[in-house]
Amino acid sequence: MLLSLTLLTAACQKESNEPEPVEAPLEGRWIPDSSFDYNYSASGAFVSRTSITVIPDYYLRITPDSIGYHAAIDNRSLGHYKLFRQNKNLTFGRISCTILELTNHKLILRFKATTPPGGAYTEQEDVYIR
Repeated sequence: MLLSLTLLTAACQKESNEPEPVEAPLEGRWIPDSSFDYNYSASGAFVSRTSITVIPDYYLRITPDSIGYHAAIDNRSLGHYKLFRQNKNLTFGRISCTILELTNHKLILRFKATTPPGGAYTEQEDVYIR
């Protein structure tokens, strides 16, 4: 009986030899796929989501310490910034955003609104693919 109980306990304890999942690399070229505005009331209640038409006439190039916007047609720079990353938070220029999703083929960034206290606000979410 004691042997059965020991074997049952050992069988129920699952040892995971699988490594922790590794986050996909942020660095690389990202093409805009879609964009959404999330509208909130002054009290912070969600009001609506609006889809914004995205024209993929630019791409985002991210390196470990910079982020740049480039024209898709001729690769000219549309803006280049020093990039600071702390976990899922990115800051470049005067812009801050949060990584909501990062896989090998998809990047979702959420840009928080800076509004006066007590006012309605909008947050933007940009989806990139590669």
